[in-house]
Amino acid sequence: MSDEQTFTRRCATHDVSTGDRARMAEMESNFRSRTRIAEADLSVTIPVAFVHIVDGDMGSITQAQRTEQMEVMNKAFEPMRISFRHDENEVVEINNPDFFTMGHGSLNERNCKSQHQVISPQKGLNFYTANPGGGLLGWATFPHEMAGDPDMDGVVMKFGTLPGGDTSPYNLGLTAVHEVGHWLGLYHTFQDGCFGNGDEVVDTPSHAGPNFGKPEDAGQPWNACNPSEACPIHNYMNYVDDDWMNEFTQGQIDRAWAQIGMFRRDLLVSTSRGAVTPGMVPDLGEEIAW
Repeated sequence: MSDEQTFTRRCATHDVSTGDRARMAEMESNFRSRTRIAEADLSVTIPVAFVHIVDGDMGSITQAQRTEQMEVMNKAFEPMRISFRHDENEVVEINNPDFFTMGHGSLNERNCKSQHQVISPQKGLNFYTANPGGGLLGWATFPHEMAGDPDMDGVVMKFGTLPGGDTSPYNLGLTAVHEVGHWLGLYHTFQDGCFGNGDEVVDTPSHAGPNFGKPEDAGQPWNACNPSEACPIHNYMNYVDDDWMNEFTQGQIDRAWAQIGMFRRDLLVSTSRGAVTPGMVPDLGEEIAW
């Protein structure tokens, strides 16, 4: 790939319908009202299985890149008390030109995932790398989708977005943080623009659309819906350059844990005081059925 080629961040994670989002908001509100998950001293370590789709020599990922990608993810999600681990024995490379260029929601994506799902989606994250077209950098599935279509669960990343890749300025591993944020239930900070309920998080100011590049002054409103607020230009769920992303808000942390409690409960592990183990979650109330 030529060094002159440039990219604009594009995430293909689909927008949840208005009706489903309203239903989700009500479910989450009810869940929070009868649980104390935000107050609990919970932590989770999520196993990650890498599935690298290649086309001959194109798309290969090194062990060093995987290690650095995990370090980037662990640093970003540390405030959430969420960590990730991977085993080199759970790394698969698949040479398939059709899968290599799979599109979001395509038959190739479904065939690829159903044939090469390394880890149970209830127990961990399947992390696929490929070379999707259309300028896409990646996409993810939301937690509530897993029960109805577990074969599609996981994230798909353009291979050049991993640390050391060729997709500058999105080659520091932060695109994976963005997509894993979706996988844990977070919406874009610019969801709905200046209308509707936005990203369902109270401490991410609404803004009319994504922010790109490196907005220089965090005190500027940019395209914020409320002129007295500034856009969340350093948030992982915005579209800024990798080296400009550095924060999740407390509201996003609370939402991610509610989504885990509702839809990804089998991920929970007892690694800190007060934490729970799968099958022993009385403090979280009944499991939510979507």
